[in-house]
Amino acid sequence: MTERRWALKVCYAGRGFSGSQRQPALRTVEGEFLSALDELKITCTDFKAAGRTDRGVSALGNVFAITTDSGLISPRILNSKIPLDVRVTAVQKVESDFNPRHAVERVYKYFLADVGFDTSEMKRVAKEFIGEKSFHNFSVADDRNPVRRITGVEVENKEDLIIITFSGESFLWQMVRRMTTVLKMAGRGEISQAEIIEMFNPDVKRKIPPSDPENLVLWDTRYTSFKFNPEECRRLIETVLKKRLAQMSLQKTVYTEALKEIEK
Repeated sequence: MTERRWALKVCYAGRGFSGSQRQPALRTVEGEFLSALDELKITCTDFKAAGRTDRGVSALGNVFAITTDSGLISPRILNSKIPLDVRVTAVQKVESDFNPRHAVERVYKYFLADVGFDTSEMKRVAKEFIGEKSFHNFSVADDRNPVRRITGVEVENKEDLIIITFSGESFLWQMVRRMTTVLKMAGRGEISQAEIIEMFNPDVKRKIPPSDPENLVLWDTRYTSFKFNPEECRRLIETVLKKRLAQMSLQKTVYTEALKEIEK
């Protein structure tokens, strides 16, 4: 049977996973996905992901690519075997050499509770991340080139939240979470703009700890070679988020009633 290459747009709630990449004896997004393919008796000869997310990090728009012997792959078929905290929102047949790592842009969003941050200062220094620079102080040390090109960093106030949006072709391990830490430090007056600029100097070593993973979402992954069906994505994601919101609302009610009982 002729093998085919498929691109899958995937969303998942990271809280229940030890990251996206398969690891022995741990629950991961990739592990659940490959188990579902086995159950469907679909042979997968190659699996790649656009982004490897850490434990606790969620995704609204990660992209997986698989090569299979199946002539039919659809969200409905895949989602029938995948746990509810992972959903395939769109499928697109692609060229046999398609590698999801070669995206033209990745977008991450970090959701931060506004506990008195100076957001004007955060917005002012955010521009220092934009451009092609060495992010060696904002990532886990490994053998990869620390130079990355960031195209946008936006800090947005929304009620009692601060939403930070990072856009770029690629990011290093924990890079977004460490940039978020620096922006929080700036919002608390703990670091100056000059200090941030100095951190991009290859001779300066100042490691920054990463912010918590649970509030980070891989928001979207974009390509020039093809596009997913936007209506298909919107419909499925809307259904997923409405179910998650209903679950969270119920949990909030339980906690609120428990607190009322305790405070009597």
